[in-house]
Amino acid sequence: MKRFITTFVILLLALYIVVYLPPVREHLIGPFTVGITTVSGWIIQLFGGEIWVRGNMLSIPGFAVQVLDMCNGVEATIIFWAAIIAFPSPVLYKIKGLIIGTLTVHALNIVRIISLLYLGAYNREWFHWVHWYVWDALIMLDILIVFLAWIRLMPMEEQQASGAPAVV
Repeated sequence: MKRFITTFVILLLALYIVVYLPPVREHLIGPFTVGITTVSGWIIQLFGGEIWVRGNMLSIPGFAVQVLDMCNGVEATIIFWAAIIAFPSPVLYKIKGLIIGTLTVHALNIVRIISLLYLGAYNREWFHWVHWYVWDALIMLDILIVFLAWIRLMPMEEQQASGAPAVV
């Protein structure tokens, strides 16, 4: 457990440092944020909503939101990745966990963005409270549930049968 926590913290710090490097922010995180915003707009259009998308801005009649760095799901993904990578498990299982978990985090984050956009049009006071407290907690809960499900479903027999030590 001590090794997991130490590795988790080191990975978390390293990933945050990499993500906040100016070239990474400019060439990877910025376009990713615009992509998340665009996908959110497409989903709203798919369900018949009136939406305007410009860069990382979403507008509906009566309200607009800007998807910023802390709202694009990248920080939540970093926490999830650090936990998966730090946990002793087979490499292929880690890869599956990273893919499924990342998709889960970003799917829920898109639901978050869309729901906040409509909530802001309905009640701005609720928007702020739900944005800062409810959805932050739900995203962290999502990370925890997916991580625990990943551990629970881990093929322990394969690891023990191969006689190989856990790969970190």
